[in-house]
Parts: sequence; structure tokens; C-alpha cells
Amino acid sequence: MHYSKLLTLILLIPVSAFAQIDHWESIILSGDNWKYTTPSAQLPTDWNTIEYDDSSWNSGPSGFGYGDGDDATLIPNGTVSIYLRKTFQLDDLEGLEKALLHIDYDDGFVAYLNGTEISRDLVSGEPPSFDQLSDGLHEAVLYQGLIPYEVEVAMALFQVGLNVLSIEVHNESTTSSDMTALGVLSFGLSNSEIKFRPVPDWFPAQNNSKEFTSSTLPIIVIKTEGGRQIMDEPRIKAEMLVLDKGEGQINNLADQVNTSELAYQGKIEIESRGSSSQLLPKKPYGFTTYNDTYSEKDNVSFFGFPEENDWILNSLAFDPSMLRDYLTYNLSRELGEYATKTQYCEVVLNGVYQGLYILQEKIKVDNDRVDIQKMDAQDNQLPDVTGGYIIKSDKTTGGDPVLWTMPNSSGWRDEYLSEHPKGNDITSWQLDYIRTTFFDLASISAADNTSASNGFPSIIDIPSFVDFLLINELASNPDAYTFSTYFHKDRNGKLRAGPIWDINLSYGNDLFALGFDRSHTNIWQMDDGQNSGATFWRDLFKNPKFRCYTSRRWNELIQPEGAFNYNKLTAQIDEIVLQISEAELRDRAAWLREDDFDAEIANMKSWLKTRIEWITRGIGSFSQCDNITTPSLVISKINYHPAEIEGFDDQDLEFIEITNTSDVNVDMTGVYFGGTGLVYQFPVGYTAESNKSIILAKNAELFKSTYGFNPYDEYSRSLSNNGQKIQLLTSFGDVIDEVTYTDEDPWPEEADGEGYYLDLTDLNSDNADPSNWVASMSSLEEPVVLNSNHISSVHTFPNPTTDMLTISSGQQLLNIRLLNLEGKLIKSAKPMTANFDLDMSSLPKGIYILELKTQSEITKKRIEKN
Repeated sequence: MHYSKLLTLILLIPVSAFAQIDHWESIILSGDNWKYTTPSAQLPTDWNTIEYDDSSWNSGPSGFGYGDGDDATLIPNGTVSIYLRKTFQLDDLEGLEKALLHIDYDDGFVAYLNGTEISRDLVSGEPPSFDQLSDGLHEAVLYQGLIPYEVEVAMALFQVGLNVLSIEVHNESTTSSDMTALGVLSFGLSNSEIKFRPVPDWFPAQNNSKEFTSSTLPIIVIKTEGGRQIMDEPRIKAEMLVLDKGEGQINNLADQVNTSELAYQGKIEIESRGSSSQLLPKKPYGFTTYNDTYSEKDNVSFFGFPEENDWILNSLAFDPSMLRDYLTYNLSRELGEYATKTQYCEVVLNGVYQGLYILQEKIKVDNDRVDIQKMDAQDNQLPDVTGGYIIKSDKTTGGDPVLWTMPNSSGWRDEYLSEHPKGNDITSWQLDYIRTTFFDLASISAADNTSASNGFPSIIDIPSFVDFLLINELASNPDAYTFSTYFHKDRNGKLRAGPIWDINLSYGNDLFALGFDRSHTNIWQMDDGQNSGATFWRDLFKNPKFRCYTSRRWNELIQPEGAFNYNKLTAQIDEIVLQISEAELRDRAAWLREDDFDAEIANMKSWLKTRIEWITRGIGSFSQCDNITTPSLVISKINYHPAEIEGFDDQDLEFIEITNTSDVNVDMTGVYFGGTGLVYQFPVGYTAESNKSIILAKNAELFKSTYGFNPYDEYSRSLSNNGQKIQLLTSFGDVIDEVTYTDEDPWPEEADGEGYYLDLTDLNSDNADPSNWVASMSSLEEPVVLNSNHISSVHTFPNPTTDMLTISSGQQLLNIRLLNLEGKLIKSAKPMTANFDLDMSSLPKGIYILELKTQSEITKKRIEKN
């Protein structure tokens, strides 16, 4: 999509310079006569100026087109382009404060005023060729009951006397079934004088905030350079102010001129965002914060959120309750999953009140957002190629490429895109790895394989999938599983579902005006025959063991203190309503919304009660997975903020110790750390000996040089210096042990960067109680465990390989098996030596699983053949 050049004659107008708009009138309306032509040759470059002679052109009423049944002037089917001119007289410019052009078009357009381009979409070229097709598809919207594309026209372009509005519209193909060209031009007047004609019925309300002076919510004021219209692309420069005195305080719009009253003042680049929501008159926006010279992005904090530079202003599109997104993001965080942080606010754009919005984080890789490893183009070998990824099932927008499709339970195919790395940046090795992960999940879940070693618990983080499924089913989200469905995977970590996103169509709400009604109390959304998602969702839900864990979690969440408890939910809704009720009234008046807010909230509460009862009856029993016995493994030492060592990263000397406090050995297959930030999953076949410890380190080499012995293995990522929850889980997500430490009292503060580590004083004590921990600097003794030298026991190189793969082990290699990703045996050997060369030269390119058995361990490694 392209945007017009605005000439330097457009002035930078401060908000204070805008006069109050009393009312709106239209000077050009649907049905007015225009001059038009469908040219067979290139027009002169001055065709869009006042001086051009259009006497040979045809004349007819707007709109122009074919195929939609609403065109006043029909043009031939298959027309490539139509050029339109409409002259109008302005006796004076007094009282004309603002101008809006609304364009209904199919498929691309360029608009001009008095020869100056004012806007374009999906048409390239300077000037465009008369016979070129549009750069993409865009459907007309008036016939669907929606509001046409809106362009703010700079008042400096108008002149006293004769003016001309010119529009060229280009079709996407000569076989297109329809084409539309219609323009409406309107002025905002600062007085009550009637100069032109009434605006059309669909004209959006234009409240210039003369009634808006203060709010108990934060106020965001945006002033674009030159008062330019914000479009989808490209982003334009603007200044943004935030008025926020804090909770319970009143923020006054007049305080924007007082620097001391501003919570934020800075430069941004802003664009409209979303897909269907952009068709509405109230636009959603995305913006990036910059320094004063726009030379680099500026990480800032709004409302106490972690610093970043990418932000979203959510317009609450299609949601008459104004709270579905806000409520559900809060619920997700209450479940322990990351969800974008949110703050209600009221927005004023170029002096015009825009209504109630939510400022929120954008989904992206960040230690304080989606906490996974960032990747770049060099991360193509194991283990780097294993993460991190943010993948989504969604419709493509903004040119994002579809990387693969998967069969949908409803009979079509879902499209998968990459948010990180970006779809245009992901390498072929990275794509092959993450795509294979999803197809492995589909085939393994279809086979009902629940094995900790090679079933779906070895691929996915089950608690995150359960929570994602339940929060979408609670909301009966029609878009769940197929659209706005995110996944993320850290380096060496399991595939996790989430974060949740875009929940405005839910809790009984849908696009009713367009004939959709899909959010019901008595259906499973992954089984409703519409947007039911890739087949693995249904296969997981129907698996008895997964279903049992889903039922157990649901029944936990509906208890009195649970996040899904009906009374607790309705209390949260009441708190949100109290917070936004005054702003909601202003928003409704500004956009002439006719919905009944009080009735909507009452209906939503009633809907929730019925929905919770229906799910509780239908989700089934959880008796088979209740009271699961977990092994006696205790987190006994934590070095989360080690002393700095010259030449190393400040977190390289981290370690964590786990002790088996029982008198029996424990099979550690599939045991892993839950959540994000700290990543480790024990290998298949590893055994933790009774009454012995296991040490995992951030950097095995540095650990050995410091403490004199090898740790069992390395974990990925790192522990937080500020504190975090550490959960040791079974392959199905049962909690074995859990510690939530902090760097503040009552936890021993000496462990925070002063060379000490946290040490549990008594292995039989409650390690969730900080009083049972001390800060220790004692030297460590090597734990006596099987595979204590595991970190270096088996090596494979080169990986990727083209022909020969060398396998080197500190012990005899008893058995070697090479499998493809479907589990089929490709090659096997019994070397009975410590080193072996495996010939892979004749094998096809791809990913293989190498299974290695020594006297003390079974190890699996992922091998790439180029």
C-alpha cells in the first residue's frame, strides 16, 4: 500500500489552532454529476487540474462501477480504470475548519485536489499508467453497510473560487466481478451557518472535543505533522502527549500546555492497523516511540509497563461492552501466562476527540513480553535453530507471507505465519525446523501418543495449551484456533500456546451486522465446524489423558478463588465498568453508537453464567489425573545473580541444584522447567539416584573452572536477577517442586550479585518459605550421580552434515539408531567403541533423530542433513 506525497505548503498546525467545529456539511454527495472517462490511452499529466478541458468526457451521477448492484452510472464489465473529475465553487473559506474525503473504491485509487495528490491506496506509479491494474484487492464497503475510507484533506489545498476533486480508480483484473468509484467531500464548520448540504446518513460523528475537557482516565493527545491523515502505510511523524496524574486523579486536557503536568511528551511514528477494524470510522493505531530527531527508536515506559518502543492503541472495534479484550488479557495473566499489558485511556487526535481506547503492548520477543531467545539469520544449526519463535495461525495482512498451511478440522486449511523471525527473514533451516515441529505435533496427537519420550508431551508445554484452550472456550471465541492464534517456542524449549490475542468477538458477541453469530454457550469452538483450527487441537482435546488434565484445570479455575469463578468474574466486570463508564458515554456520543451499554453488560454476565455451567457439565471427569504422585525432587540451591567474572557475561556462573530426597531412583524422562526464561528438559532415560543431587549450569565450562567439576548439563536462557517462579514439572505439567524467589527481604539479599547463592538449609523443610534459605558462599562438592560427566559424554559433528557424521563418546557406544521424523528406522549400528563414523551421504536432505545408547544413558540428538 502506498501513501501520497503531501507538499510543503501543508502547514504544521498545533492543536490550539483548531477552532471548534459546530457541525458538518457535505459539498459533494453520492448522486452528484461528475465528468468521467475510461481511457484507451494515457491522459495528459494535467488532467486533474482546474485548467484541464474535460468537455469531451462523459457525464453521470456517482457512484460509478459495475457488479455490486448499487452503481448509479454503470461502466463496462472488465474496465481497467476510470478517471473522474468534479468541480465545485467555494465563495469563501471562512468558517471551514476541516475537510474529509470519503472514498468507496474497488480495487485501488489515487485522489487529487486542484492537481495535488492527497491520498492513494493499491496504485503505484508517478503517474500511474491508464492501463495498469491495482496492486491488490480492496472490496467496496458502502453496500455492506460500512463507512468508506476516510482521508483528511489539508485546508491549505482549497482556494476561493473554482476547485476540482479528481479520482482515478483501477481494477485488479480484467475479469474482476465488480468495480466501484465514489467520492463524498465534507467540511466541518465552526459556526451554525448552512453553506452546503446535510452529510449522508452513514457519515461518522466528528466530535472535536469541545465537550471533552477532563477524564479520570489517562488522556493521550496526538498531533500529526501538518495535521496529516493517519493511514495504514507508511507511518507518519507525530508528537504524543500523555496526561496521567495517577489512579483516582482527574486529568485535564488544558494541562497539555504545561510540561510539568505531562507523564510523557515525545516523538512517534504512527499508522492505522488491523484488518476489518480499519473499515470502521474509529481507527485502531500502532505507533513507535522515537528520540527528538527520529534518528533512533526510544524505549519508554507508559503506566509502569516495561520499557519498549512498539505500542498499540486498541480502538475496541466491534465490542459494545468495551471490555472483552481488557478482561481476557487480565484473566490470562491471572492464569500465570503472559498477556499484553493494558491501560484504558481517552484519545484526542489533531484536536478531535477519538473516544475510549486501550493502550497495550505489542506481541514481540522481549524479556518482559514474550520471554524467549531472539533469533537472527545465523541461527541455523542445533541448538540455535530450535528457538526462539513466535508463530501464528491467522489471515495474512501487511504482506506477511504464508509459510505453510495445515489441515483444519472443518475441512479447509489454516495459514501459518511467523512473527519472529519475520516471515520475510526466516531462513530455510529455521522454517524447516519449526514447520516440522507443528507437523510432528499433528501426527503424534492424531496417534494419541502420550509418551514422555516421543509423544505430544515431549513436544508441547501442556499447561500452556490447556490454559489457552480453556480461556478461548470460556469466551467461546469464534476466531480461536484459526485466527489470531499465537504460539511461541524458546531455544531448546517446548512449543507453548499463546499469548492470547484479539478477543473482541467472544462472550456471545460477533459481527452480527454482517450476518455472523458464532459465539454460543453450548458449543466447543474447536468442534463447531467453522474456525476449529488445525487438527491437533481437536485430537488433543479428545485424548482421554489431555482431556483429564483440561477438566482438572477447569474445575480448579471455577473454585471461589479461581480466575473463572462466576462471582469473581462478574465482580471484575463491575470494576471495569466503573472505571470506564463516563468515557464510554463520551465515546458513544462521539461515534453515534446506538447500543445499550447497560444491557450489554447484563447480557454478558448472564451469558457467562450459562457458559460456565455448560462447560462444567460437559468437560468430563478428572478423577484419573487427580492426586498424581510426583517424585521427591527438591530445588535445593539457586545461584540466580552470580558475581561478575571478567571476560564472561554476568549470568554465566548461574546454576541450580535439584536433590532427589527419596530412597528410590527417579526416572527423569520428560521432567522439565515450566514457564519461560529458564529452559531445560531432562533427556530420555536419565535416572536421578536416590538421596543425590543434580546440578545444572548456565555455562558448564565456567562452572567447572570455578568449582572443579562438571555440572550434569547446561540449561538455556537464564534466571532472573529480580526474582521469578521456578517450576519443576512432569512431562504432563504436574508440579514436582516450585520456588518463587525474589531479590528482596525476606529472601537473603546477599544472594543478589554479591557472590553468594541461595542454599536450602534443610531438604525436608518448605522451600517456598524464604526463612528456610540462606545466602551461602561455600564451595560445592561434586554430586555422585549417574552420568555426572553428561555434558561432554556424547558429541556429534559436523551438524549439519553433508556426508559423514562423527560420533564421539566418553563411553562405549552400545547401540546407534537413526530415525526419520515419522519414527521410521533408517540406519542402525552396534559399534561397541567410543567413536563411530556414520555415513549419511546417500540420505535425502532433512532432519533426522539420532538415538545413542551407552552403558549409563540413552541420548537423542537432532541431526540435519544438507
